[in-house]
Amino acid sequence: MSYTIGEVARAAGVTRRAVRLYESNGLLPAADRSQSGYRVFCDLHVEVLQFITQARSLGLSLESIAEIASLAESGATPCDRTSALLAQRLAEIDEAIADLHQLRNTITRAQDRPRHLSGIRCAVIEGVGT
Repeated sequence: MSYTIGEVARAAGVTRRAVRLYESNGLLPAADRSQSGYRVFCDLHVEVLQFITQARSLGLSLESIAEIASLAESGATPCDRTSALLAQRLAEIDEAIADLHQLRNTITRAQDRPRHLSGIRCAVIEGVGT
């Protein structure tokens, strides 16, 4: 089946802009062109776009997705590398959660400070870190 850019975007659940971005970054194979110069996409493009969307939903970067795709195109099974990338992503998420917990505790302490203390602007903010 052949698709216009709008049709392939709808079929894959992405925007036209995403299709252009993925194509320009080499994640999506270049589309054929009609005689009038319009891009003509096929079912393979829909599958690749869906794969990219699924990988993005796991928090993988476009760079990581490109690496996975490159491994697959070379005939390798990229599942081990994908697992390693996902483990790295989990570590990043855990670090972000820890940072957010620390920020929450800092804000809670700031909120608990007396508001009537004198300060240049606001004692609640000026007392942070003390």
